[in-house]
This record gives sequence, C-alpha cells and structure tokens, in this order.
Amino acid sequence: MLSVMSALGLLLLMPGPTNTLLLRAGVLSGFRRAWTLSLLECLAYLLQIAFWGYVLSHMGANAPWCLKVMQFVSICYLVKTSYSLWREPAADLPPLPGERVSRWHFFLLTLINPKGLLVVSFIVPVQTFADMALYGQFAMQFTAVVIPVGCAWVLFGARLKRSGHAWLTPQNINRTSSVVISCFALAILFRLADALISTGPA
Repeated sequence: MLSVMSALGLLLLMPGPTNTLLLRAGVLSGFRRAWTLSLLECLAYLLQIAFWGYVLSHMGANAPWCLKVMQFVSICYLVKTSYSLWREPAADLPPLPGERVSRWHFFLLTLINPKGLLVVSFIVPVQTFADMALYGQFAMQFTAVVIPVGCAWVLFGARLKRSGHAWLTPQNINRTSSVVISCFALAILFRLADALISTGPA
C-alpha cells in the first residue's frame, strides 16, 4: 500500500498541464477559492483510470503487446514534456481565457492528462480493474494522495505570488521540473526494457 501511494505521490507531484492550472489558480484566486479544484482533479483522474484499466484489462489477453505500447507512448509524453521545459526555461504560465480557471476546462484537461495512463501502465496491476473490491481500495488510496497533492499545488501558487525569493524564478522551476521528469522517464524506460528482455515483446 505504501509503495503504491508513494509512486502515486511522485507521479502526481510532477509538473504537467493539470498542475499548471492548479498553480495558476492559486496565483489568481488564492488558496481558499481554488482548493476545490483538487476535488475535480480527483474525479477526472478516477474516471480516466477506470476507462484505461477496463480497456487494458480486456485487451490484454488478446493483445498482450497493447500495454507495452501504451507504456512507450507514456514515456514519449514525459520526454516531450521534459524537453519543452528545458528548451523554454523562462516560459511563463500559459494564458487562459478569463481571469480565473474555468472548472469545466480544468475537468476536461485533467480527463485527457496522460498521467492516468501512467498510473494504469506502471503503478496499478491490471487485475485491479477486474475486481470491484480491489478497485475500491485503490480508489481510496488514490483519493488520499491526489487531493492533498492538488491542494499543495494551489497553495504553492498562492505563496508564489507573495514570495520575494530571488531564486524562485520560472527558469529555475522549469529546469528543475525538467530534470525530475527526465529521471522519472528514464526509470520507467528501464522497467519497460527489463520487462521486454524478460518476457519478450508479446
């Protein structure tokens, strides 16, 4: 249980489109008005993870290579994100229509965030989605992690606006994020390569 929650925490802490919106919401609206976005984040991720889990658990028997392909796609997404952050280290937060984050826009963006696929591919066993009791246990673990992490991003944004630290610049934040994402991508690439060597591509 602790290993699953630790892996979920590491993945969900990584910068990405959802966390960028949480950070921006904290900057624009403050913690008290924006923290409820973490509840929407949790719901969107659970729906996405349930979908991917159902698809992969039902396709696995007929297409065992499907999960490995999905894992490789996830790695490519991480590499692309890391490269973008490193190439544009001083890039500011992306503009959004209106002063505050649209909750519907935030929900849809989280619904298509590839982190859900990463959870299904690397953290949660596929058999979890074939047993309602196991999935219920996982959903409680996931909720216990994602809501505090989401609130932490909102709080970070709220504090960032009032921060006077000279080192806390967009360049330092983005390049540090790039290194963290690269390390995570490398770790799961080694895991995928080991699985291919041990069991073969199919």
